[in-house]
Amino acid sequence: MRAKLLVSILLVAGLIWAVKTVVTARRHGAEQRALELVKAQRASELSQQKAPTTTEIPPPPPPAEEVKSSLPTPVEPPGPPTIKTPKVAKPKQAKTKPPLQDPDARDALSLVGTDPAAEAYWCYAINDPTLPAEERKDLIEDLNEHGLPDPKHPSADDLPVILRRIQLVEALGPEAMDEANAGAFDEAYKDLLNLARIAAGAGGDPVK
Repeated sequence: MRAKLLVSILLVAGLIWAVKTVVTARRHGAEQRALELVKAQRASELSQQKAPTTTEIPPPPPPAEEVKSSLPTPVEPPGPPTIKTPKVAKPKQAKTKPPLQDPDARDALSLVGTDPAAEAYWCYAINDPTLPAEERKDLIEDLNEHGLPDPKHPSADDLPVILRRIQLVEALGPEAMDEANAGAFDEAYKDLLNLARIAAGAGGDPVK
């Protein structure tokens, strides 16, 4: 009887130990798997933290197209018209000759061909070296008009005076004191011959 009880106790104790061992082994396995799972999760978290985080920057939006205004460009009003003042041409002033140094010679010129004394004074004046060449030149060249009533239309009444002046020019011309007098004698001689032809009714060029 006691032997059976002892065997029963041993069996129960062995069963309890076996159950406890199995439970402990299962618990240990579960804990081991839980620990490995925790380690794996931790390692995954660490790897994600160490990996550089690259944030993709979205490309900038395309520039907006300029909206062209459909309104017409304002036109500036024209300024006041520019009025150009016409240039008024200044009248040409006639060249004034210097005052005569021998005005009496001009009076004598008007009597050349009619008064021997006037001829002598005129002859002295045109050979006076103290008189300006221009004044002497005018005393000679004006034989074709000075002292004649109408130099542009000489008549037969003027012919004696004209012929006398031609004689004086022919006599004095070759003895001219300078080139100014010589040129004046040539001009006077040409004009006096034309006047003589007109006065004699032999044609001639119109006197300007």
